[in-house]
Amino acid sequence: MMSITKLNIQDKFPLTCSRTGTCCHGKLVQLNPWELVCLAREKKITPREFRDRYCDFGGIRLRFDGELGWKKQPACSQYVANFGCSVHMGRPLSCRLYPLGRQKQSGEVYYMFQGSEFPCLDGCPEVSDLPHLSVGEYINSQITNKFEKAQDEYLLLLQNIADIAFALLLVTGLA
Repeated sequence: MMSITKLNIQDKFPLTCSRTGTCCHGKLVQLNPWELVCLAREKKITPREFRDRYCDFGGIRLRFDGELGWKKQPACSQYVANFGCSVHMGRPLSCRLYPLGRQKQSGEVYYMFQGSEFPCLDGCPEVSDLPHLSVGEYINSQITNKFEKAQDEYLLLLQNIADIAFALLLVTGLA
């Protein structure tokens, strides 16, 4: 089991992006409905068209079916070689935060990364030579506010639906 390193908002890391695109290969990016709308808006197509062309599992996961790149892994469907993300302004929260993850428990937000070694150093060692940012500075630079709020509201909605479904199962005796 991989360990998780929790971070303080003041922790400094080489979080300045080198724009090499290694993080755009071989990942699993889950989407919420609001992110799907943001991505579609950037492509100037409907959310349904975006879902059908660029997503798997009914629109909840971004498709990674592009050219093979870093470590011979397929690129994100939105990645363009020698350019970068074709939907950069509408990119989902997980892309905005990468290489960090985010978790909200009991109203408290935590940022973290998998393992004990900072992930960017493997694929982009040149980031060590770029300015180091605090976790807070990085999050602010990635314009995550609306995306974090949308994610929190979506997860709350899903939890409420699950609670109602469970209550219905108990009331009906089907449980």
